[in-house]
Amino acid sequence: MYTIAIIADSPLPDRPCRELYETIKKKGYNARYIPISRITTTFSKGFIDVKIRDRKIDFDGAFLRSIGFLLDLEQYLRRVTTLKIIEDLGVILVNPLEPFLKSRNKLEITYELAKRGIPVPYTVCTEDLYYAYLESKKLEDFVLKPISGSRGFGITRLSDPDIAFQIMKTLLGYRKPIYMQEYVNKPGRDIRVLVIDGQIFGCMYRIAPEGSWKTNIAQGGRGEICHEIDREVEELAIKATEALGLIYAGVDIAEKDGSFVVLEVNGSPDWRELSQVLGKSPAEKLVEVIINLIKK
Repeated sequence: MYTIAIIADSPLPDRPCRELYETIKKKGYNARYIPISRITTTFSKGFIDVKIRDRKIDFDGAFLRSIGFLLDLEQYLRRVTTLKIIEDLGVILVNPLEPFLKSRNKLEITYELAKRGIPVPYTVCTEDLYYAYLESKKLEDFVLKPISGSRGFGITRLSDPDIAFQIMKTLLGYRKPIYMQEYVNKPGRDIRVLVIDGQIFGCMYRIAPEGSWKTNIAQGGRGEICHEIDREVEELAIKATEALGLIYAGVDIAEKDGSFVVLEVNGSPDWRELSQVLGKSPAEKLVEVIINLIKK
């Protein structure tokens, strides 16, 4: 009987993790929830051991949901290396480690999409304050984003280059690069598409709360069903997921001047609102996917 783990940062599972856990059990497999901080590696000559407390890892596959948000560099390196070792030992990770890490890096996401001709907002990433200031004058309406982040936290919309200058100067003082994108004047909403194994599982509009431009559910946005998904949106979502090498992803797409641009690709999307809108959870499909990968 296969054992499937769910690896995340929190000591207690969130709702998507609980749904995965319950679905694994329902399908007759062993399920384990593992906070990543409890995984330990030990080494000696010719010997590598990975365990949770005193128990060796004994799972065949794992859903990689989170490695943590506010991480010290050494914490990040330890956790990433530990997961690499687990993957090298033959454990199937969904999403696989390298694509998962790409999806945490907005700069790499934008690069991978742009080089494949997938439409993205005009983006500048630099540590050159003067150049960033000149770009802010050209853009007129733009957003500053953390390179690693989610849920809309820390994203700032600006139209005054001199206010932007002060913010960017402060960021650089804390050794934070400047990641700047044109503001996409979307119609008070964007589109979240969940792609699993090369197919569209479902999509919804994310509607911004009144008086806000942010559509993130964590920022007060709400989901509304897309009764008919535009073919271009479907193709962009699948191509964006494939561009990063992800098995599943939440892809955020904005309407722009009669066409579409990809805003974000999330390799561990929260699907609570989407599940409520669709009336179904992706957990069952995801468990089917990881079992098929383990059996190969």
